[in-house]
Amino acid sequence: MKKKLVLSAVVVLTLLALVSIGLAAGRMKMAEAGGKIILAPEQLSWQEGPAALPGSKMTVLEGDPGRRGFFVMRLKLPAGAKIPPHTHKNRERVTIISGKFNLAMGDKPENPIVLPAGGYFSLAPGHVHNAWVDEETVLQISTAGPWTFRPVSKEPEKK
Repeated sequence: MKKKLVLSAVVVLTLLALVSIGLAAGRMKMAEAGGKIILAPEQLSWQEGPAALPGSKMTVLEGDPGRRGFFVMRLKLPAGAKIPPHTHKNRERVTIISGKFNLAMGDKPENPIVLPAGGYFSLAPGHVHNAWVDEETVLQISTAGPWTFRPVSKEPEKK
């Protein structure tokens, strides 16, 4: 249990650090464009993704996922990546940009909905879900911040 909490903290802290790095570049591009954001794929500034997702990359296209308000970020998952059961404080809105995304409701990787490129899902706050990819997959998260990732423990807490 303690190990899972430490892993959760590492994921959140890593995400927030990476988001901050991406924001500086994004704000400069927006200011240079007179309040507009226009990015070609080769202009995206990919950073290392969360430690809990080895080999993943992420980039922030607009806003600040760590703050209140709208944001857009992309997450590139390597083949074989697994996202453990978790919830979010705010509604999660995700578009699959490339690859295939296996989305399972609840805390078990069972009966997934397989979403190909172009697929989309939106889940209410607190909805438990998990996911995995068999091939490299890019997701776009477009929603309201602050963005949170709360792993769901399968073990009862010890008192």
